[in-house]
Amino acid sequence: MSKGRRQFIKRICAGTAGMALGGLTINAVPAGASMATRNKHRPGDGPVFPFMKYASRYNIGDYIPKDQGGKFIQMTVIGSEEDAIITGSVRGGVLNRVYGTPVGWQKYERSEIEKSVWLNRFYFLPSFARMYHLTGDRSYLDDMMGIIRQWISDNPRLPDSHRTTYNWRDMQVAWRSIHFSWCYYLGEKGLIPEEKQLIIDSLGEHAHILLTGFGQAKLNEFNHQSHGGLAMLYLGVLFPMLDGSAELLRRGMIILNHHLANAFYPDGGNVEQMFGYYPFQSHLFRDAFLLCTENGIEPPVNSVPMLKKMALYLAAVRRPDGTVPPVNDSYEMPVKPILDTINAILGSQAVTGPQGSVFFPDTQVAVMKHGGEAGFYLLANPASVIGAHAHAGRLGFELWYGSLPLLIDSGCCNYDDPALVSWYRTTGAHNTVIIDGVTEAATSSELLWVPRRETPNRITDWNPDEVIPSLTMISPPEEATNATVSWSRKITLATGNIAIISDSFRTEGEHSYEILLHLPPSEAALSPSGKEIRIKPVSGPGSPIPPVATATIFALNPDGTGSFTITEGLVSLKAVSTEAPVASFNFRAAGNTGSHLLVIPSSGESDPPMVRTRTWKGVTTVTVRDGRGVRTRFKISGDVVTIT
Repeated sequence: MSKGRRQFIKRICAGTAGMALGGLTINAVPAGASMATRNKHRPGDGPVFPFMKYASRYNIGDYIPKDQGGKFIQMTVIGSEEDAIITGSVRGGVLNRVYGTPVGWQKYERSEIEKSVWLNRFYFLPSFARMYHLTGDRSYLDDMMGIIRQWISDNPRLPDSHRTTYNWRDMQVAWRSIHFSWCYYLGEKGLIPEEKQLIIDSLGEHAHILLTGFGQAKLNEFNHQSHGGLAMLYLGVLFPMLDGSAELLRRGMIILNHHLANAFYPDGGNVEQMFGYYPFQSHLFRDAFLLCTENGIEPPVNSVPMLKKMALYLAAVRRPDGTVPPVNDSYEMPVKPILDTINAILGSQAVTGPQGSVFFPDTQVAVMKHGGEAGFYLLANPASVIGAHAHAGRLGFELWYGSLPLLIDSGCCNYDDPALVSWYRTTGAHNTVIIDGVTEAATSSELLWVPRRETPNRITDWNPDEVIPSLTMISPPEEATNATVSWSRKITLATGNIAIISDSFRTEGEHSYEILLHLPPSEAALSPSGKEIRIKPVSGPGSPIPPVATATIFALNPDGTGSFTITEGLVSLKAVSTEAPVASFNFRAAGNTGSHLLVIPSSGESDPPMVRTRTWKGVTTVTVRDGRGVRTRFKISGDVVTIT
């Protein structure tokens, strides 16, 4: 697996020098910037480190969201983003327990590459500088400089270092450049001249790698490159004494301008289709904007309009628990720190308050909300891209009711974990349909990294403002995993607290269908008829699930066939792979067919709902009486739901 990861990164980042942009304008501030961020820099002043005020308010890992490979290892090794806990854990010997004594900087490079690069990116190091900044306790700087000295001694940059070790290439160099910058400026008052010079000299070595690596690579839309561009901006702006500082600034701005224009869809979504990476990618342009405006440099083109789109996207997709959906290679990253800090830049244009239903047509993602904060949250992701960081969950979705997750995506795990390819990226790990047993070939193989492919899966009908809101996704017969079947999925949020998942299949032949529903950690009981599942979610690692909430899933197939089975799968909760039930509704049919699944949450200790159905001439009448005796009646004709 690690070999495939290395080859993937090498292929993405390889290439020749990209196109150049025009010169930089000094002392320019874009229209729309808030007064709080308008530049006060005067010619002749030293560099301005614009993040000092945020260091007093936020833990380093909250202000600087991690790439997802780093986040999963962070939570596995240390389990926290609180700087006091991080420094205590490192002082308590966690690095020696994991990486040996003395620390083996390359111990896992050929076996667990993410664990290896996590160590050498020094995510944990600025926590020592921040604790000094907050407390004035010099011992934090002593520990920080001890780690820096040891790393520099053990990892000299040699002429071929960028070829022989991952420590001197790609994101490792970019992250260290940024983290060393934070260590320097947060510790500036306490560091002696020799210590400052040690950091500056090392950053000079890093600058050379940035210029000859990211600086000469062909422009692309991969997040590693935009991160490298920010690192170049850090060094070019904050350390003008470095050789090549002007070129670092010039090339970093070229990269950041390219990514701001090309790594996001017009609606604001990221082209890598990554929810978990979105806070990380947003912070790149937030911090580039601050570095530039506070130092008298024009920021990347259209920074403010794009930051507003990023804020809207984050506010819209945010789940009821305050995190981004862990869809594709994603951790459930918190939204508030990055959203609040972008809003501070936006000023009067800030995105505040809860967002309603939003469809992102370019990204092909939608969030539908019905019933206020206590009602339904539906995320629809048809999987218009599969491969690279994107999983095989075509026409997938997540469904919450208030703070209760009902049907969830399995998420993702540490990239070094074999479960990533054996489970999380496969078709079976998502709320999708398997037709004739056919699964996505590439993401169900033993390969860790497979090429990205565009799919024809789309959201085609969007009706958020109707009395009964609904959306429709389609996966046409030319989609390879559909076995020539045209599949459409309509999700309707009916009056009260009933969600209806209607799957329609159009075909001339006979096929088998397995409709997969992934539950949070739950006690799931199957009725004797096989048509009904009653669910009582239980608390998992970091789970917000109310212990007494319940839900019922009722299967309605017009021809009366089909039944549920329940098996065990995995869901990732705060980087912990946790067993959870997978419900699958299975049937076989010839020609055009379909099914309807009713999802009915219940709060408190009320009795489960009673469901009765009657089908006549293709129209099914459904009567639901909840545990309080309230009756809801509606009709289903095809995939159209009407209240009666």
